[in-house]
Amino acid sequence: MQSDPSPVLFSIIIPTFNRAEKLVRCLNSLVEQTFKNFEVIVCDDGSTDETSSVIDAFNGKLHLKYLCSENFGGPARPRNNGITASKGEYIAFLDSDDWWYSQKLERMLGYIGHYDLIYHDLDKYGPSGRLKGVINGRQINHFKEILVSGNGIPNSSVVISRALIQQVGPISEDVNLIAVEDTDYWIRVLKVSNKLLYVPQSLGAYWIDGNISISEKQISRQIYLMDKYKSDLSESELFIATSNLKYREARIYHRIKMYDQAVESYKQALSLPSVRWKFKAFVGFLGSSLRIKF
Repeated sequence: MQSDPSPVLFSIIIPTFNRAEKLVRCLNSLVEQTFKNFEVIVCDDGSTDETSSVIDAFNGKLHLKYLCSENFGGPARPRNNGITASKGEYIAFLDSDDWWYSQKLERMLGYIGHYDLIYHDLDKYGPSGRLKGVINGRQINHFKEILVSGNGIPNSSVVISRALIQQVGPISEDVNLIAVEDTDYWIRVLKVSNKLLYVPQSLGAYWIDGNISISEKQISRQIYLMDKYKSDLSESELFIATSNLKYREARIYHRIKMYDQAVESYKQALSLPSVRWKFKAFVGFLGSSLRIKF
């Protein structure tokens, strides 16, 4: 692979576990990048499928490192391993079932040096191959905004400076934070830097099939995360944060067809001060009461 003359080197960290077929799509999207000065570090969490064969097939197409370790059960440790092995001034996160559009890294170049962390929207795709919507980010300038209103930084869109990672430290490997360790990290980032930039454009795609965050366990993890930081919030902020959390809990229960639990959580979310979100909670309450999944 030919290197771009620019001195900026990106390190792309890809944790993976038994996603060989999807990893092919992910890596192909990197071959197609218009900006070429990057390394790819695939961090295998103990896969038992054909992942190593996929890596072999791309060795001549990408500047590729392959790290394989015993299964941890989540992406935090593989990502930390990848960061440790990386050399770039900027680290980019990409899940192995997601992919980028060809100008992703080229677009990031314009912001390098001005911001510590850059992120953007991601288009959502499912098994049908059809566009299912957009995961919208939002500009966040203070860590309380994440606690009160939820995470607005899509993980597979993030480019973060090595200097900031060194300041914040490694991603938490607390097993109680699996699938929300990224949210925890953005909170920690925002406690030391407000030089974050949201780019309101889809520069990649998010695969929604088999998403580990849609499970009953995710509810206890979100509660655990809130408990970790709730002392940082005022009484009024905590009230709104708790109501928003109840809405997110209700949506998870609703999606996995635990309708009775969804009804109770939607009821508690009806205390949300926003008319728009109160309406969404009411619609969800009706849907789960009638056993309608949406």
